[in-house]
Amino acid sequence: MNIRESFALALSSIWNHKIRSILTMLGIIIGVSAVIIVVAIGDGARQQMADDLFSTDENAIPLYFEQTTYEENGEMMWVEPPAVTGEQLDAVKEVAGVKYVLGTNSGWGTMNHNEHTADMEIIGVDNQYFIAKDLTLLEGRRLNTRDNDSYSRVAMIDSLTRENMFAPDEEAVGAIIDINDNPYKVVGVYESTLPPEFRHMDEFMNGQMLMPRTLISMMFGSPEIDTINVIADQPDNLTETGFAAAEKLTELTGSEEGMYVAEDMSAYVEEFDSFYMTITLFISSIAGISLLVGGIGVMNIMLVSVTERTREIGLRKALGATRGQILRQFLIESVTLTSLGGLIGIGFAALVTAVAAMFLPFTPIINPVVVIVGILFSSMIGIVFGILPANKASKLSPIDALRYE
Repeated sequence: MNIRESFALALSSIWNHKIRSILTMLGIIIGVSAVIIVVAIGDGARQQMADDLFSTDENAIPLYFEQTTYEENGEMMWVEPPAVTGEQLDAVKEVAGVKYVLGTNSGWGTMNHNEHTADMEIIGVDNQYFIAKDLTLLEGRRLNTRDNDSYSRVAMIDSLTRENMFAPDEEAVGAIIDINDNPYKVVGVYESTLPPEFRHMDEFMNGQMLMPRTLISMMFGSPEIDTINVIADQPDNLTETGFAAAEKLTELTGSEEGMYVAEDMSAYVEEFDSFYMTITLFISSIAGISLLVGGIGVMNIMLVSVTERTREIGLRKALGATRGQILRQFLIESVTLTSLGGLIGIGFAALVTAVAAMFLPFTPIINPVVVIVGILFSSMIGIVFGILPANKASKLSPIDALRYE
């Protein structure tokens, strides 16, 4: 009997005992599918986290001033951050890997228009902000350098403000709106960047507004630049670029009482990786126990099969079958049983991850390497736990086997 015939006989045996075979494979199915599902969800969550931190429109890393001076008693003293100019930010932009440097300020104001009143955040920006953030212009024009240089009383509103404060057929561009009882002209409307889940919060439900940062500084008495964000040309090198930009800005400001530092975004990924590894090891250990139980089940059912087919073994030996052929036959049946369990586990895992993708805020990613390892591992279980029954079958005496009732 060749290998092809051995596989055919193994499949026939499994098919003739369907319920018993499925129950035997259950531990293998659960073990393999559990590992694939956990890894798929973990990889999907990690990819989503990386996209959120380092995607094209969200790859800004903040620079903030950290003081290094202390009182004589060892307590940290308050130090006013140095004033940062637009020229200094232009110099930071020359750092290798830096694509944009955004200097902004902000405030909260009350907008009045068409008998509607709304409190909203107003962000002070320069002409680079619109391009760097990849905002979509819906109506009118963007804020430009002249607006900042001349303290122009102009504003851009987002689509959420447009919807809430203007009638659908009303022209927003050119309209005069009141902010804190002072008139300003709307020069443009852009697509809101607020995530849908934030738009129902009281502080964001009315949208946002952009104004020249020089105007915001004059309106609220704040620095012209109080928030600095660096956008790298390669998001994968965002952290390194942020560190280099912070070092350059510290040098330019010449502060001896502190230094600019960049937030290490990679720390979030590393923290998640550590948590994910712990969960994966825990679930994998449970899956390993399931596979062990499944392997013992396979060994048990193969021993039963050897007992049931004792006369068949004796007949085959009497007809010239060698010990190696009998051993190979039962090993093939064992490996076929566990491999089928592995394949069913993979299919079940694919189904679960597809359903999970409908409810999770990210898409689980099935790792092909894990799938291949799952198949190989389930086959290995068939060999390890099938060797004892196969060895027992191969050692049967043909005379004793033929007499077995």
